[in-house]
Amino acid sequence: MRPRAFAGLFTSLLLVLSFPHADLGGLAFVALVPLLLALRDAPPREAARLGLVAGAAFFGGLLYWLTGVMTRYGGLPIIGGAAVLALLVAYLSIYVALFAAIVAAGVARLGPAGYLAAPFVWTGLELLRGRLLTGFPWGTLGATQWRHPGILQAGALGGVALVSWLIVLANAGVAMLLVRGASRRVRLAGAAALLVVAAAALFGGRVAAHLPQGDGEAIPVAAVQASVPQDRKWRSEEQASIVSRLIALSRQAAAEGARLVVWPESSSPLSYYRPAGEAARAMPIEADRGDAERVAAFVRESGVTLVAGAVQYRHIGGRMRAYNSAFVTDASGAAGESYDKVHLVPFGEYVPLARILFFVNRMVQGAVAEFEAGQRIAPLATPFGPAGPLICYEAIFPEQVRRLSGAAFLINLTNDAWFGRSAAPRQHLALAAVRAAENHRWMLRAANTGISAIVDPSGRIVAETPLEEERVLRGAIHARTDVTPYAAHGDLFAWGCAIVAAVAGIRWRAWRARRRD
Repeated sequence: MRPRAFAGLFTSLLLVLSFPHADLGGLAFVALVPLLLALRDAPPREAARLGLVAGAAFFGGLLYWLTGVMTRYGGLPIIGGAAVLALLVAYLSIYVALFAAIVAAGVARLGPAGYLAAPFVWTGLELLRGRLLTGFPWGTLGATQWRHPGILQAGALGGVALVSWLIVLANAGVAMLLVRGASRRVRLAGAAALLVVAAAALFGGRVAAHLPQGDGEAIPVAAVQASVPQDRKWRSEEQASIVSRLIALSRQAAAEGARLVVWPESSSPLSYYRPAGEAARAMPIEADRGDAERVAAFVRESGVTLVAGAVQYRHIGGRMRAYNSAFVTDASGAAGESYDKVHLVPFGEYVPLARILFFVNRMVQGAVAEFEAGQRIAPLATPFGPAGPLICYEAIFPEQVRRLSGAAFLINLTNDAWFGRSAAPRQHLALAAVRAAENHRWMLRAANTGISAIVDPSGRIVAETPLEEERVLRGAIHARTDVTPYAAHGDLFAWGCAIVAAVAGIRWRAWRARRRD
């Protein structure tokens, strides 16, 4: 194997170690250096191949758990699960190949100073990856800093894109200092890049340390983690016992002072039907009426506000449609205002290109139909202020969470039982924590099998539960009304990087064409 290929694989290893399980976020600031140094004097096609190999090794190591999910819950044989992973990894690797090719062209034209294009190219490509083909921002480089509130505060200014930009800027600076034969000007520029990143981390640390808790009094909250295995959640014979356990844990939380209680995504097997019109009250389907009344009785007796995940049916366009929803149970104990999940999980809640991929079963088990996407992103009204609902996968999308800027706090209802004890639950939590920091909002996260957590506005994990253990996570959050620059203006910085990267790529391609002539 050529030395350049080894450099690309070393970069992949460092990137994987930057994310959970290993969770060595500091490695992200040097992870790209081997790849950047290998790109010097690399022809465009070789640079692209190098990036493709590095991307495949990185995303394969990051998303290894997907094969287990597809085989255990998707009904695929091991070969089929591996094929789905391979297709996704091949697609994601294209972005790293583009990054390598564009940066290599810049270095060929400008020398080591061309490394300064790397932050713009990487950030612009991350933006595209998070939006094209429904988007897949899992593995965003900025999420490696979820344990480091200082550098993470840049997210409140420019989103996770600015955090990624700073990380790649540090990598470019190190590469400029290490490259052989670099001029004094290049080395000074590399040192300046590192100083910019250090200053951002120090300033962000001060912001995180002095960030106000919020407006008004603390809100006593609890996240109920019933730890129901995925293969039991939708068995009809298990329904009564699951509901009983959720109520018992919630009663414990209420007795200990919790006023807002959150159950996870699809936490109980209850299903509701809402007649036409948003003003119509949702009613439990006939088979679930008894269990639903037990939930209502608990809410009336305890006086808590309950936000719970459930399946909601609506009769629209001549047919019954199923939605993955979050309900607020009002003081009467009835299921009141609800939110329908907007961003569905491919292969989990619907099968993209179903006619072509007919052999892929949905991983959602039970008697529900394929889920429909909700049409409205808006906070849910609670006695403690508007709550920004995020159901599972939605917490990985910065733009969707930003659209909830009118929320006083965030609630993340998720299942995560699909993932077992792999790295995926903690990778998912890391992305959720970044959303809290971007918007400076408290987040209460309830996960069926873990990891449930309370996240403060700086993105710091205040409390969390272990995996696959029945727990009630209690604590306090605060309502906030401030709006961060990112929440107000969105991905302007990331789009700017994408434009810079596109212009650079076009100009450098034209320059190479002139050289060949």
